[in-house]
Amino acid sequence: MRKMGFILALLVIISSSQSSFATGSGNRYQSAQAGVSYRIFQPGSTGDLILRSFTMQSCGAKNEKWLAAIYGEDRSVQFLETDSKVKCSNPGLGVKVATASINGNTATIVAFCDPSNRRQWKNCKTSDIHNFGGYAMWKVPSAKSLHGTEIEVLVSGLTYEDLLKLARGMKPVSF
Repeated sequence: MRKMGFILALLVIISSSQSSFATGSGNRYQSAQAGVSYRIFQPGSTGDLILRSFTMQSCGAKNEKWLAAIYGEDRSVQFLETDSKVKCSNPGLGVKVATASINGNTATIVAFCDPSNRRQWKNCKTSDIHNFGGYAMWKVPSAKSLHGTEIEVLVSGLTYEDLLKLARGMKPVSF
């Protein structure tokens, strides 16, 4: 009887691990899509920036995990994705410097100007993204049986134009 319980537990573990990773696709974004109910998007290109980290982060006991992919080091981009109805990441304090259309969705563009430097904070603009970093954040509506997604593309050492190019290059994974 113990042996039967062990085998049953082993089968449950195996089946749950397979559902969190797509069956051998080799694409981490597709694997992530298999484990969540919101749409997962992947970058079309990251230029010369190499993938450094790809994780599914905890968002509390009652929420699904959220995706965090980091490319590059000194110059870097982070792709953060979560169910649009749940706030899991906190990009940090910055100044809203623009809005932009990202594949038909309106994104807020923020630069990380220094709040302790009153002049810099007051005059913060899109060109400051290159010096201080910044991000684009937007929501993509639900599709098919998947919930909507909140996407954040956060850059460091890259320009506003680079940020827009990376954000606009994101596409939903096929499943």
